[in-house]
Amino acid sequence: MSLKDEIHAIMADPSKSYEDKRDELLKYMTPKEVYALLPTPKEKVRLKEHLVSKPENMRLLRLSVNMPIFESVLKGNHVERREYTEYYKSRCTYIENGVRYLVPFDAITFYVGHGSRAKRATVSIKNIVCDGDFIDFYLGEVLDNTIL
Repeated sequence: MSLKDEIHAIMADPSKSYEDKRDELLKYMTPKEVYALLPTPKEKVRLKEHLVSKPENMRLLRLSVNMPIFESVLKGNHVERREYTEYYKSRCTYIENGVRYLVPFDAITFYVGHGSRAKRATVSIKNIVCDGDFIDFYLGEVLDNTIL
């Protein structure tokens, strides 16, 4: 059995506790590698919630907003409108065969503030409309929100 198969067998064994798995993995890996592969039970729950709410294949647009707009987004009655400037043209469109298309974003992550302690919410997008002057994002349900 290869090392990869042995590690996979240790991880997949439901009869072993976190401590038993950790001790066995330490025979093959450094502590840092074990921690990355086998998070503590409390972290594991947080990671599962994160994966459920934001699948890896989603196309996310990240926007900074002020608090009143953020609260409106959380209530679910908001259409995010941005002026169609060069900045948003480069972020929200792409050119293929000489034709400009809107990027099909799946969700928007709204931020209030900066850094790791910023309040944020990820909201699905129902539709994106561009009339040449503005880009309108019609929002759906709130997928994830973090208010610290």
